[in-house]
Amino acid sequence: MRLLKWFVVIIVLFALILAGAGLWLKSYVAPSEKLDLAYTQVSIKDKAIEMVQKLKPEIVLSEADVNNLIKGQLQVGHSDTLPPDMTLDGARFELSGNKLLAHLNMTYRNILPLGMLATYKMTWQSPNLILEPQSLTVKDYDLGRERLDRIVVPIELPSIITVRDMQFLDDQMIIKLQLHL
Repeated sequence: MRLLKWFVVIIVLFALILAGAGLWLKSYVAPSEKLDLAYTQVSIKDKAIEMVQKLKPEIVLSEADVNNLIKGQLQVGHSDTLPPDMTLDGARFELSGNKLLAHLNMTYRNILPLGMLATYKMTWQSPNLILEPQSLTVKDYDLGRERLDRIVVPIELPSIITVRDMQFLDDQMIIKLQLHL
């Protein structure tokens, strides 16, 4: 009888320890900021026409413009690139030279909210901005870049304008253009 009481006490303590560890893990990996996928449409064509009017052959995209462009692209087709047990709840994108930092709020199996940081290297391959995955972390734990897909952001311009070069600065991108008359 006494052995049975100890066995029950040990099982209850073990269950409490597991529950506490689960709650701690959930709070540890939870997103540190509330993010969404809302965006404002950015018209590269309008910026190109404005560039022609100013006679300056470049388009400057701020960090906010880049954030809106990528969120718009994610709205079009992000469900195909995510694992079936993951949901993208929100995102915020930050420029740092030729690196793009993606702060992501995800949910695993509709149970566990995760705050993730994905790092991408940005390159220009006409006519698209290419985002190559570099790393994926939850807090300080590296999940490996294999879990991320390459993202292609098309830059659509009027036919008489082509992109000559793209420069990546700390908080903006400069698209150098060439006019074909």
